[in-house]
Formats: sequence, C-alpha cells, structure tokens
Amino acid sequence: MTQDGSSSSRLSRRAVLRVGAGVGALAAFPTWLNGCDSDDEPSSVSQPDISSSASTTTAPAGRPGFSQPEVLSSAGGDLAVELRCAPARVAVPGAGVISTWAYNGLIPASTWELQPGDVLRVDLVNDLPELVDPPPVDMTRPHDWSTTNLHTHGLHVSPIGNSDNVFLAVSAGGDQDYEIEIPDDHTGGLFWYHPHRHGGVCHQVRAGMAGALIIRGELDEVPEVAVAAEQVMVLQAIELDDDLALMDPIPDPTKEEAFFPRQQILYTVNGLMNPVIHMYPGEVQRWRLLNAAEGKFMSLQLENHDLHVLAWDGLTLAAPDPTDVAMMSASNRVDVLVQAGEPGTYELILTPGSSQKPNIPGMPGNRYIAPPHGGDTSNAELVPRSILTLEVLGEGEEMALPTSLPAYDPPILPIARRRTVRYTVKRDGDLEFMSFGIDGDPFDPSRIPYRPQLGTAEEWTIVNDLDEKLDNHAHVFHIHVNPFKVTWINGERLDEPLWRDSFVLTGKNGDSFTFETNFDDFPGTFVEHCHVLSHEDLGMMEAIEVVDPDALPPPDVETTDASSDGHEH
Repeated sequence: MTQDGSSSSRLSRRAVLRVGAGVGALAAFPTWLNGCDSDDEPSSVSQPDISSSASTTTAPAGRPGFSQPEVLSSAGGDLAVELRCAPARVAVPGAGVISTWAYNGLIPASTWELQPGDVLRVDLVNDLPELVDPPPVDMTRPHDWSTTNLHTHGLHVSPIGNSDNVFLAVSAGGDQDYEIEIPDDHTGGLFWYHPHRHGGVCHQVRAGMAGALIIRGELDEVPEVAVAAEQVMVLQAIELDDDLALMDPIPDPTKEEAFFPRQQILYTVNGLMNPVIHMYPGEVQRWRLLNAAEGKFMSLQLENHDLHVLAWDGLTLAAPDPTDVAMMSASNRVDVLVQAGEPGTYELILTPGSSQKPNIPGMPGNRYIAPPHGGDTSNAELVPRSILTLEVLGEGEEMALPTSLPAYDPPILPIARRRTVRYTVKRDGDLEFMSFGIDGDPFDPSRIPYRPQLGTAEEWTIVNDLDEKLDNHAHVFHIHVNPFKVTWINGERLDEPLWRDSFVLTGKNGDSFTFETNFDDFPGTFVEHCHVLSHEDLGMMEAIEVVDPDALPPPDVETTDASSDGHEH
C-alpha cells in the first residue's frame, strides 16, 4: 500500500541494474538545472560516529557497514545540548571528504531522545561565516543564509518565546538558548530538527544540517515492537559541486544558473553511501526512516520484502500496514517493521522525485507509470539506485509481527471554519519565474496572519493552483504545531483518513487535498509552508496566529465568516 492506500508494483533488481543504479548514489548533473526544484573550512575532518551508542555492522571491503547517529537521551526529565552550526569537512564513507555546513561537525547530527513531560534545552551557537556583501533582503529570494534558528519538526509544542519559535533569528557569531517543554501527553514517535530561518532554510538543510528527534511512547511498548532491533535511518540529499563542496546560493540567477546551484547530489543513509546491514532469516527489525532532504521525494522499495508500516510522521496506525513501496515526501517519516526472508542479498531501492518530476512509485493518485526500461535515465539525479544493502545470513529465533497498535486518532472538535488555500506560482509575461506564494501572495512578515481560534477545529482544502508554464509541479504542505487528518485527495473521499504533519500536493493544476485539524493547547504565531524548501525560501509560506478567545483580541483583526470560506473538493 502507498501513502494514499493504493497499490504499486515491485521494482525488480534487474530493472534497477538495467537503468544504471550501479553508478551508486552519486548523481552528477549540470549547474543550470532549475534551482526551484530544489567559505572558511576547519582543517580537521569529522568522522561518522561508531561509538557504543550507535548500532554498527561490518561490510565487505570497500562498503561501509551500517551505523546509526549517536544518541543523546534525556535524564531526570531534561535534555540539555549544545548545537553548533559551522563549516565542516566531513568524511562520507563511499564518497570522500565533503566541505559543507553541519551541526557539531556531524552529518546527520545526533539523535535526540526524550520522554513526554521532558524539557529540551538547546544552546544554539552560530559559527557560520558572516556573508560578505550580502544581497538585499527579499522574501522571494535566498538571503541571509548564514543566519539560522531551530525548528523541532512535528512536535506539538509552544511556538512562542524561546520555544519552537521560527521567527527568532541567530546571526553569524550569535547564540540563542531554547527551552522547549514537551507536553505530558505528547504522542510517541519519530520527529526531527532543522534550521528554519526564512531565506536560508533550503541552503542549510541541503548542506546536511538536520537530526532525528524521538519521543518515547506507547508504540515502543508493543511486545513485538519492543523486542525488534531499532534502526534510525536519516536519508539526506547533500548538494555539492564537483569538488564535494557546498555552493553558495545565487539570489539573482541568469537563465543558465540556479538559485541553489549544485553539480552532484550525495544520497546518504546516516551519512553513509549504500551501507550494509545484517539480519538473520525470520528476524524482525524496526526501521525508522526520515526524509531529511531539502525537497526530494523518496520512494523506497526493499527487494522481495514488504515494509510493515507502523506510523507516518510519528503518528501511529491502528495496525501494521504491509506495503511494497513507501513514498516519503520531503520531511515525511515512516516507521516500518522488516521481517528478513531467505538468506541472500537485497537492495533498498530509492527512486527519487523532484517537484517538477514527482510521479514516482507510491505517489497518491495512482499516477505513476513505469517508464521504459524500468527508470528515467534522462536526469541522473532521479535514476533509481540502491541506498542500503540488506544481507540476510545466519540463524536465530523467528520473530513475530504485531496485529494491532495504539492508534493516534484524537477526536476532531466541531468544525468552526472552512478554508481554501491555493499554492501559487507567479510568472512574468515571458513565463519566467517571479515567485512562489500562497493565494497569489509571497510571504510577507508584515502581513496580518490568518487567525484561527484556540480550542476550535477547521477544515482546509489545499489546491495546486495554475502554473502557466509547468503542467506538473508538486508541492509539500506542512504546518507547525498541530498535525492534521487528511480526508479527501483530488476530490475523492478516503475510506480511511490519514494523520500527517506533512503531505504531498500532487503536481497537476487543480489537484487538491482536504484535511481537518484541531488548534488546541498552544496560542501564538507559527507558519504553514511548502516543504520543498526552495519553494518556501522563494515565497511559499504564510503566518498563522492561533488566538485565545479569552485573551484580549489582537490588533487589526479581520472578520471572517466562521462557517465557510469557499470550501470545495
């Protein structure tokens, strides 16, 4: 089953090899590819962590063994970390030493592990280089890309003060203390953290600045899940030049240039190129997968094995959902159980997609049609490839799969308002790109936010509005603080709604999906935006202010019909 419950056919090893997956996960392509799809260097080289806190396997000569990011766990209700942003030379086994920007010199950064009720304290230190002759600040162009901040993606926490506040700005040479209180009843799941300063988000995430964040909960206590070895897998798409170095954004590119230039992409798993992981026949492992790429869609298929899905975006299903393909939009997470089959070697095949070429296996709407010879070889960036090898060998006790799970499915409050939100592209008379926007307007921090009331629910329909130049241009909707329940896709009601915090807006003009969400617990201002982060930095974001009706009304309140806002399917 796919994200929307549709079926998909398997991708055979022969088909993958036939289209050149053997070239590895290093995709080279010209710098002039459209960037909307997507300094000082210390002398030391950071190595991937293989300490006792990280699960490691051995591999054949020339192939890295699988290892996990180091884990920093809370103790006594508190997790205090220093998060230093700086240029780094990082060893990527299977590729070489790359020159990029990283958290604490690591790609990916450490995994943070907390319990409900804990407090996360982060000392964010910005040692990124100050820009020389910075370009003017333009909310529709890359700007101030060495200014940073912190977002805990998917957490249901306060968006104000020094909590998960994406309006904070930490300039080069500065620092910021964060104190994020995790609610006592927060659901357990896989979340993540990354920068979120508008104008520099895309550049910092494509550099590799990201890490996993785990909240422990009921799913961890399901007996069959608890005994399964847990493997965190952070999937990234590191964008570099031919010398394995991060390239600066170009705020005003020519037609031959890109806003976010690159000459190659490293598709990595925990900072490794196609590592080898071991299981014995009948063993069950829990793979916790995070798409931490700037904007790439990632379709995953494990040869001759089903992926038994436990949760999407840290939100647990009612029962495992076996599927042969898991399609993760940018920022999605998926927890799966894998039960090893017969002895042998099996590849985890990644079929990447981009916002302009989104139709990959598992894309909602059953729109994927396998191209001739098993893959699209016209763009090396999007060629299917193996990103991890599973070796099944040895013997051990056969393990079981669960039949039921503690579902995340809170009741939706009465719907107070319905709203249609259009994701738009503005072009000039020659159809050249001008900006992305929401309802025709690019992000403007001075604009009055959209204002739901605390303690109410709303129903939104997100529409992919007309792009006059491209008839297939996908986006990824993400909203902070509150997850949502998808009920319709492209005018069809779902038999089983889908809980998410990010969801693909498929690429055809007029495509849409509808969701319901509760605005509960936390007043304050946050954002919704496209998680193809180049789209966000080029304008596709808006502010949302949840207003407490028992508090004084904010200034300039706009009156809106509380029953309807042009809702359509």
